[in-house]
Amino acid sequence: MHLAGAMLNVEVDDSRPGAALAELAERLEDIRVPLLDIAEYLHQSTDDRFRKQVSPDGAPWAPLAASTIAKKKSSQILRQDGFLQDTIRHRVSGDELELGSDRPYAAIHQFGGKIEQAARSQQVYFKQKGGEVGNRFVKKRQSNFAQWVTRGATSTEMPARPYLGLSSEDDNEILAIVSDYLSEPIVVASR
Repeated sequence: MHLAGAMLNVEVDDSRPGAALAELAERLEDIRVPLLDIAEYLHQSTDDRFRKQVSPDGAPWAPLAASTIAKKKSSQILRQDGFLQDTIRHRVSGDELELGSDRPYAAIHQFGGKIEQAARSQQVYFKQKGGEVGNRFVKKRQSNFAQWVTRGATSTEMPARPYLGLSSEDDNEILAIVSDYLSEPIVVASR
């Protein structure tokens, strides 16, 4: 199993679940149904990680920076609006299962990295009351005061907060799912 981008690929390889899937593939012509069962389990496991705010190995995610906490409505990590968690999808093709998100920001949360923003200028809008300008931005149509603001280039280091991957518990559950298919009796239709 390996991670590519913000996708988890569960393939027939030399890991314990991979070896079990290889054996299952030898016995069955098509392993899509067992892979779909595994995908359903992995969705639940990933959702549980979001709730617990831990990586697949059980390590807590890096805490939020104080500046981030000040901007957010919630202290939950990776769950402000639930958009990342809600975009976890899977695809089964042949003997391969992919699980992950297509969101552009999914990989930076999974792997961490540097976010760089170029310098920029833009007009910002405020509401002026009684000769004093408020300290909150407002939409252009609601404003009666505007000014140009220039911000220099910034760089932020985002810590990795892995949410995709397989824990040892996941490995065991995948083995149990595969074992259920391996132990099912073979039914031969009568002629």
